[in-house]
Amino acid sequence: MLKRFVGYKDDITKPRFMDMGQQGFVFRFKYREQDLCLKVFYPYKAPYKVHKEVEAFISPFGCESRAFARLCDLHENGHWAVRCHGWMYLRDSQLQQLRRVCGRRVGNDPYWDNARWAIVKDFIADKPPSRQDEQFQKILSNFCIPKRGGILPDDVKKENYRGDRIVDLGSTITFPFYRRYAQAEDLDRFFKELDQYELPEWDKSNE
Repeated sequence: MLKRFVGYKDDITKPRFMDMGQQGFVFRFKYREQDLCLKVFYPYKAPYKVHKEVEAFISPFGCESRAFARLCDLHENGHWAVRCHGWMYLRDSQLQQLRRVCGRRVGNDPYWDNARWAIVKDFIADKPPSRQDEQFQKILSNFCIPKRGGILPDDVKKENYRGDRIVDLGSTITFPFYRRYAQAEDLDRFFKELDQYELPEWDKSNE
């Protein structure tokens, strides 16, 4: 289980709105003089009727939490993916702090309704390498970590990397998982194709 962020009770220091992605709002903030990243997840609703427990399990927050928890269990936090510092359930005052720095358009977005769950990670400013860079080989070799941990990466593309580490695990499947949504054969197929083709579309991604 992913641990709770140690600073979950504190005010969010010097928050800066960075982006609004497919799964949530992204902020940069300071904690004990360290630059961290806060991903606030949109409320998730499954496209078809499922039990609440299943819906929470398959949600982007659930998927990202399980992936980071598995990496922590493997003692690999911060090696293949960005280092994770834990989860938060945001208080009203913390939400207000974040919405104030978003600007009117983003601050009034309906996605804020019931947006409470968040994950704290390191903030990495480095750009991802191209396939020709030496650092790209490190990206490929680091996939031994999720393979060992039964983690099926999804949405592996250049814009989801900072430096040589992936920063978005909201679409990642960590086994065991509901067979309706993912099977072990998917895991084997992903790593077989990775070994064979080495992310050929990498430099065609839009940053």
